[in-house]
Amino acid sequence: MNQQRLSVVGYLLLISVIIGWGTSWPFLKIGLSEIPALTYRGLIAPSAAIFMFSVGIMLGKNMRVPKGHLKFLIPVSFFNILLWHVFSAWGISLLESGQASIIAYTMPLWAVIFSIILNKEKPHLQCVIGLILGIFGLLALALGDIGIFNISPLGSIMMLVAAISWGAGTAIHKSVQWKMPTIALAGWQLLIGGLPITIAAIFLESHLWPNIIHTISLDAVLSTLLVLCYPIIFCWFAWFKIVSEVPVSVSAVSIMLVPVIGVLSGHLILGEKVGLKEIASLSLVCGALVLVLLPPFKKNIN
Repeated sequence: MNQQRLSVVGYLLLISVIIGWGTSWPFLKIGLSEIPALTYRGLIAPSAAIFMFSVGIMLGKNMRVPKGHLKFLIPVSFFNILLWHVFSAWGISLLESGQASIIAYTMPLWAVIFSIILNKEKPHLQCVIGLILGIFGLLALALGDIGIFNISPLGSIMMLVAAISWGAGTAIHKSVQWKMPTIALAGWQLLIGGLPITIAAIFLESHLWPNIIHTISLDAVLSTLLVLCYPIIFCWFAWFKIVSEVPVSVSAVSIMLVPVIGVLSGHLILGEKVGLKEIASLSLVCGALVLVLLPPFKKNIN
């Protein structure tokens, strides 16, 4: 039976993931402003997979796919990596980085819904309340003087597809009893989900590569390397570890602070606007985190 709380290591990984994914959005925007989406994702995902396999082999981990696991790896990789990476890249290209992160992190809502359907998971009352608070926090960011869906309907739809696919992938991932190391699981998902993107980039965007090589800025290169090393390689490994420890309802709601950090990072790095709605969202999301991460309240029995 899954515990409702993370271990000490799990909490440290969660903090690292929140910081890594939260600060990654402006750097994603910088890279994608100069590199086409398929090329960008088709370069990053397989590169991260190669790194995972290299480290796993050096650590003596068994990196093979256990018998019967491929039928689970393919759909999980499809939702967690392929759809998420492609649609989030397209979406962020059409939105501000903070705006994209707001829609992306409606993921917890979809993850909990899919988990209830697939895994028959019953989140405790605190988690349900935390989920509701978190969603209101995200809505506080999304609904302002100029709504995100009014700014770029296509970009918003693409980010929503990305969020739903990630939520579905997280629920499917949790439904499987994986018999492989976390680093192998992360590596195979990045490889299986990333290679089709690379192949698509070769056929659809390779004619753009000569011009990109000659004109790409140092900022775009460094931003891409940063995204590869921290948010992709480290954070995906950490995320799979977190998901293995606690129910989807807990792990998903726990990362709701990411879009708030994403908005603040966009303001500090790219000069994107931050107002009262961002502060209201921060308060609601922090309340959600407290409810989710504290032990469930026990009723007093007289």
